Amino acid sequence: MSKLDLKATNKVTFYLNRMAARGFDSVQVLEGTGLTVDQVDSDLFRPNPDQYRRIVLNIKQLTQDATIGIALGAEFKISNLGVLGYAALSSSNLAQSRELFSKYEALNEHIVIPASSIHDGKWTTELKESFPLGDLVSFAVEEFVSRTIELASSLTNRPFPVLEMRLTYAPPEQMQAYQSRFDCPMFFNQPRNLIVWDVARLDDPISLANEEVFKLCEQQCQALISKLADGDQLSSKIRNLLVENPGEFPTLEQMAQRLKMSSRTLRRRLVKEELTYQQILDQTRKDLAIQYLEYTSLTPKEIGYLLGYSSVSNFRRAFKGWTGKKLTDFRQNG
Repeated sequence: MSKLDLKATNKVTFYLNRMAARGFDSVQVLEGTGLTVDQVDSDLFRPNPDQYRRIVLNIKQLTQDATIGIALGAEFKISNLGVLGYAALSSSNLAQSRELFSKYEALNEHIVIPASSIHDGKWTTELKESFPLGDLVSFAVEEFVSRTIELASSLTNRPFPVLEMRLTYAPPEQMQAYQSRFDCPMFFNQPRNLIVWDVARLDDPISLANEEVFKLCEQQCQALISKLADGDQLSSKIRNLLVENPGEFPTLEQMAQRLKMSSRTLRRRLVKEELTYQQILDQTRKDLAIQYLEYTSLTPKEIGYLLGYSSVSNFRRAFKGWTGKKLTDFRQNG
């Protein structure tokens, strides 16, 4: 059982390993991020959005492969998920492994946030950006879908087809890579990124199913989740919740309810971090506003809505207060 103690490979380490196999060293992949290999190897490593974006850009520029996300997703292995992967391998069927991934989502690192649902016999996953990706959204979607195909197929030793893809970006120049890997109807320039899977595949049994091993692995997953929760600062948890739910900026009392604590406890714990809830709200809004302006084509009105402002004039005033600058200082013709 010693293998169960293996830790997961974080996303950036995975990228470094796969790029090394292509002849590119870590210095090339990490160029412009300010990161070192030692930092990336740390258990507590969490790259910021700018570092993620730069790494993906470096990968695309180094490989000169516009659809490199497809290849990287296909190279992802169950073992890269650490104990979560072993739990999935010991699940009874794909449905149980799907529930597992949903329950322990914090152990499964994504650039996009998957939200799955089953309605009227249709299994759909919507992919939402965990931070503004701009032109890199295609890479994130390619990698996620390709990776899901690889993991599901390796768990069941059966094909795992995609039934339909609706994507927010324009068709890639290299459509052959999409057709070869995904082999399904594809619709581009859509309002949302939606992937439709074959719901019948949820009944597929997993070849290495083992109830005892599953229970042991899930216990370790629970322990890891608790460890992560204890290690994270409260301010980081609040920021993550705000970023993952665009357009929603709850009051302190509402946030306290989400975090299952009293508003008094939330205030007291933030005081220990020398922060107030309003400071976190303002800083998060500021960071998101700058990212939306720099990496998306959203209008000021649309950005203001995503940041919880009822009017674009209120958003403009707030932005000037945060940065001392106008929106047009960050985007021409803003």
